[in-house]
Amino acid sequence: MFHYLAGPVTGSSGFAQTFAARGTSDHQGRSLWQLDLSVRLMRYPCSYMIYSDAFDGLPAEARDAIYRRLWQILSGADTDANYARLGGGDRRAVIEILRETKKNLPDYFQPAAH
Repeated sequence: MFHYLAGPVTGSSGFAQTFAARGTSDHQGRSLWQLDLSVRLMRYPCSYMIYSDAFDGLPAEARDAIYRRLWQILSGADTDANYARLGGGDRRAVIEILRETKKNLPDYFQPAAH
């Protein structure tokens, strides 16, 4: 289930900009490191931890299970009510960001060849 912020989070420390600058962006400047802070914490609903050494170091079977589950949710194959708030625009954006920024992404994340 997704939880939303009760109201905007504001500050003057520059943390949001510094945090976002740590991540790799796609050609549109989008990154899984971007904060939203108006209605939810992260701009895109996928953890930036997917880029971590810990994630990449998972046993292949565990990593593949996570990728497959992520694909089921992002592709819309899983229609469970828990993911109803995850809009098509957010799903597409996460897929596109991952395609451009995540090394060794499984082939099923790539667009179908025509």
